[in-house]
Amino acid sequence: MKNASDSDGLSLGAQIMMASELGSVFVLMVVVGYFAGNWVDGTLKIAPYGVIVGIMVGMALGLLLVVKRSNRLDKSGSSPTSSADSSTKTND
Repeated sequence: MKNASDSDGLSLGAQIMMASELGSVFVLMVVVGYFAGNWVDGTLKIAPYGVIVGIMVGMALGLLLVVKRSNRLDKSGSSPTSSADSSTKTND
């Protein structure tokens, strides 16, 4: 029985690796935002607002990086939806 990933040329391991990379990028940005906010709190004595803003900025940057990376993957043709879109366009 064929797996859905067999049609687009990516093994299950490669798909898991891409998913873990995207998750790791998001978590890393949140952690960096926390530590940056903690540093701002200590420097400006405005606790806990620096940490809150730092985490929110980290989440926004992490989400931005994940969306950019997944869009790049979609444009390279590694997703099953891009091959399905091209087959429906040729049928019209």
